[in-house]
Amino acid sequence: MDSKYLLSENPQVVATALNKAVIEDRTSKAKDKARVGQRYYDYKHDILSNRIFYIDDNDRLQEDTNASNVKIPHAFFTEQVDQKVQYLLSNPVELEVDDEAFKEHLKEYYDEDMQLFLQEALEGASIKGHEFAYARTNNQDRLCFQVSDSLQTFDVYDDNGDRKAIVRYYDKDITRNGKNVTVTHAELWDDEKVTFYVKDENKRFVLDNKREMNPRPHVVAQTNDGQLLERSYGTLPFYRLTNNKKELTDLEPIKPLIDDYDLMACFLSNNLQDFAEAIYVVKGFRGDDLSKLRQNIKAKKTVGVGDNGGVDVKTVEIPVAARQAKLDIDKDAIYKFGMGFDSTQIGDGNITNVVIKSRYALLDMKANKAEVRLRSMLAWMNEMIVSDINRRFNKAYKASDIKVTITRETMVNENDIVERAKNEADAKKVIVESILLVAPRLDDESVLKLICEQFELDWGEVQLMIEEQEFTSGLQEETDPVEVGAIDGTVGQVE
Repeated sequence: MDSKYLLSENPQVVATALNKAVIEDRTSKAKDKARVGQRYYDYKHDILSNRIFYIDDNDRLQEDTNASNVKIPHAFFTEQVDQKVQYLLSNPVELEVDDEAFKEHLKEYYDEDMQLFLQEALEGASIKGHEFAYARTNNQDRLCFQVSDSLQTFDVYDDNGDRKAIVRYYDKDITRNGKNVTVTHAELWDDEKVTFYVKDENKRFVLDNKREMNPRPHVVAQTNDGQLLERSYGTLPFYRLTNNKKELTDLEPIKPLIDDYDLMACFLSNNLQDFAEAIYVVKGFRGDDLSKLRQNIKAKKTVGVGDNGGVDVKTVEIPVAARQAKLDIDKDAIYKFGMGFDSTQIGDGNITNVVIKSRYALLDMKANKAEVRLRSMLAWMNEMIVSDINRRFNKAYKASDIKVTITRETMVNENDIVERAKNEADAKKVIVESILLVAPRLDDESVLKLICEQFELDWGEVQLMIEEQEFTSGLQEETDPVEVGAIDGTVGQVE
């Protein structure tokens, strides 16, 4: 699309350009892959469209509607996306600042809704390749964030490749001329204002005249006395959170493997259903029909045949072991190339924390790539949040003073931790006992330094505490009661 028309100051030119731009965005290859990712995350795999065909006696391709056609999607992709999101964001994002008042202001923004937004943004980027974060001001006059679906949002760049605007569009069902119709709305955002467009009866975009202010600033509010307040953020209130450099979905490396796993598992079920009963080869049968033969075999376990007749029971050998081996190979590859954590791994039963950490290695690598991009989005968010805090409370805080901590959640073997701590304590005990054995041959300062090293204590601070204790003890001895001889020759106690 030619972006210069979308950046025009003439609303009519923009409306005309939107007609082509929205269609191009909806039909782009990137959006097609994003929709496939969303479909697989919702358990709607290709196996659900599976059909079985055969060649009839006239060499024509026909669909076999009588054959078993089990359709079971296996939600590996859903599991791996949720793993990644919860591994990174199951614990709330923590912010550290030196100023306590600043910290209290930040807590107002980083609430439960913020944590939910971060999870949804990372989830959307993993499923669709990228997701948009959108900043807005709520009815408490406080900045908040929400996700803008990347399937219905796209960037607008100038000739230099700089992002200058965002287009967000969506469909809405309305009643027009007594009929229910679907109307497409579009919004064009820049760093100062937003302009609203809607498709008319001819399905062409036009300026939405039903809006009271169009275009309007980013934030419009009305006070209790009817005064209208307007302001803009001074920056484009959208952030593009990418999943990786090429904006590939997490599904793309493993989709063929998941499809193969679905096919192998479902056709194993089909084989078990289709060949559950034996095939009877009948020779010399003179009964009424084959249906009565089957009834006699099931009910009486006998059948009458003519001279030189007989019944041979034929069974079909289903390659269960081969299919199971193929399923295991696909499953291992799905977790390997999807860089996920396979919770069904058994191993040799020696589940130490070292073993657990090794099983998290691939998920850890994938999370590292996601965390870098997540931190970049958090930096953008913090700039807008601090600007909003400074506006509301007339402060001069800086976003650069905020330290962000993301704590990942992993399983651990508690017994292994306890055992390791016990072994470390026993080792320290032996070392300290050895130091005390040779203490008579060393000076007090050297002994104290060796003991401090074992317990990771600061030798200077310990030495200072000992000197203070000795000084206090000396004062106590000087002020103890003493017996003195009085002038008059009597003996008493004076403090």
